[in-house]
Amino acid sequence: MKRLLSAERGSLLFRLLVIGCQAVTILLTWELWQNRTLPPLLPALPLPPFDMAALLLISLAVMVVRPRTGLIAHTLLLAYAMLTDQTRLQPEFISLAILLWGTLNNPTAKTIARTHLIAMWTWAGVNKLLSPAFIASTGPAMMRPLFGFMPEWLIENGGIIIALTEIVLGLMVILPITRRPAAMLAFALHTGIFLTLAFGLKYNSAVWGWNVALAFAGFYFVWNWRESPFAVVRGAHPVLVGVIVLMLISPIGFYVGVFDAYLSYNLYSSNTADAYARISPGISMRELNVPFPPEHRLYEQFFRITCEPGDIMTIRDSRAYFVDQALNERTLTCGA
Repeated sequence: MKRLLSAERGSLLFRLLVIGCQAVTILLTWELWQNRTLPPLLPALPLPPFDMAALLLISLAVMVVRPRTGLIAHTLLLAYAMLTDQTRLQPEFISLAILLWGTLNNPTAKTIARTHLIAMWTWAGVNKLLSPAFIASTGPAMMRPLFGFMPEWLIENGGIIIALTEIVLGLMVILPITRRPAAMLAFALHTGIFLTLAFGLKYNSAVWGWNVALAFAGFYFVWNWRESPFAVVRGAHPVLVGVIVLMLISPIGFYVGVFDAYLSYNLYSSNTADAYARISPGISMRELNVPFPPEHRLYEQFFRITCEPGDIMTIRDSRAYFVDQALNERTLTCGA
């Protein structure tokens, strides 16, 4: 009984932490969730748009007293918001929602949340390791604010260190014997990322709260998890097994343009598509406090809405598949 009460208290505390992180992130990106003209909404379906920020915060408030009801409402509101504007397809909001589902007293929800963490940590590292730009410049730039006192050769190899740390973390979660060290490594990794972004680089405040939640996610989801992955799969419903497999392998689709970069845990990897035009999609960072999702279809949609006759947009993509298909550099022209 005492152990059950302790588990319920832990779930409540972690749920409140993640609710707070999601709420702060919505507040920091308020304009992203509003009905606006520039940057334009990029709908996936022709649904009527609404101002969503206040509704999302209300659903989080409901979650404090009625977790399941509030979470269902929050998930539906997030889905509607993203269908009416794909700029909102930001990984932190989706990830925090998955973590919230994992706080319910539901083994399936916890399995999905743990799978999400394994896939995220492993693929975030793999994607960085496959990005020459991250290894050469982005990684060292992220290492320098916190570890500038270390030898220069270590800073210069910061990209490799970060990538391998994330891969090792994801693999450690799979094995019961290394899960407690994995929880401590997750805390150190995401605390370091938060401090670097918030106080070192003073950049991308939209993911600060996400990293705070992830710093403690290892302790909640991994620390006392004893089941082997084989036991989990053997006892799972076939549909759940399919979801697990899809979550673990779908990021491969990023490299052939099947899945979005952000949905494939491609974070800060510097190997995504980019676009240049008179009105740059990059204005989303200044106006909405989030980066523009680096997808060809969204660049094209943005250009069609914002361009004037004679404008040109150039889309560049360094992925091998796009190079082989002669799609590594495309030019769009705005007609009359």
